[in-house]
Amino acid sequence: MNSGFYLVSTPIGNLDDITIRAINILKNSDLILCENTTNSKKLLKRYEIKTSLSKYTDHDFHKKKDYILKFLNSNKVISLISDSGSPLISDPGNQLINFLFKKQIKVYSIPGASALLSGIQLSGFLNKKKFTFIGFLPKKKEQKDKILLENRFNNLIIYSTKQQLQKDIISIASISKSFDVVILKELTKLYEERIFIDNKNYADFDYSKIKGELVLAVSIDKENTEVNDYDKKEILAIIDKVGVKKAYQLVKSKYKISRNDFYKLSINLKNV
Repeated sequence: MNSGFYLVSTPIGNLDDITIRAINILKNSDLILCENTTNSKKLLKRYEIKTSLSKYTDHDFHKKKDYILKFLNSNKVISLISDSGSPLISDPGNQLINFLFKKQIKVYSIPGASALLSGIQLSGFLNKKKFTFIGFLPKKKEQKDKILLENRFNNLIIYSTKQQLQKDIISIASISKSFDVVILKELTKLYEERIFIDNKNYADFDYSKIKGELVLAVSIDKENTEVNDYDKKEILAIIDKVGVKKAYQLVKSKYKISRNDFYKLSINLKNV
């Protein structure tokens, strides 16, 4: 086994969803970095992996990067795992691997379970739109809306939590009169559930019963999408700076708006 830094995918729920290669690499690593040692010990115990664990999050980068580099330069093997799924996919590690790349350290990707892929498979959105991975949306509604508007022409995969779920759905509803959302709960576990929400039932849905980390597959009807106040302010600022004609050229791709509709919008904005 070559020395270096290994990004090892772990199960997203069911502990059986780990590859033989991943188990062998973790057993033969000199150190395993993880988000939460208590959570990761369950996996290591299941597969009789005796390798030492060390907590690593993005907050630990500056404190631990030199130690990690020195360790790797001694021809050692370090593995990075997240609490579940594939490392770096909305999980810690980006700063660290870019630091290691610059130091000419070999980094290996060990594929396996991913909530992103399961979300695409179980979405049911078999249309011609592409998928865009959003990860976790920001907590502020204005920022949520902005990201959703920018990516509304594709199917979306969004990670969410019980605390943010209803807020995420409300943001989706606020930018479009027509949308479909598939909530994927407890993926790969015994009580895995696929819940469908759309513009007709989202307001009456009981969000309190949904717990844990969640995957949302989202399809927004671009024909019924509305530009919110934040975007109107942005468009008006561009118009004031460069004029209507040049402003249209700058924003037409972002908002997928026709020339006539943009001119109508600009008139309305100036009259507000």
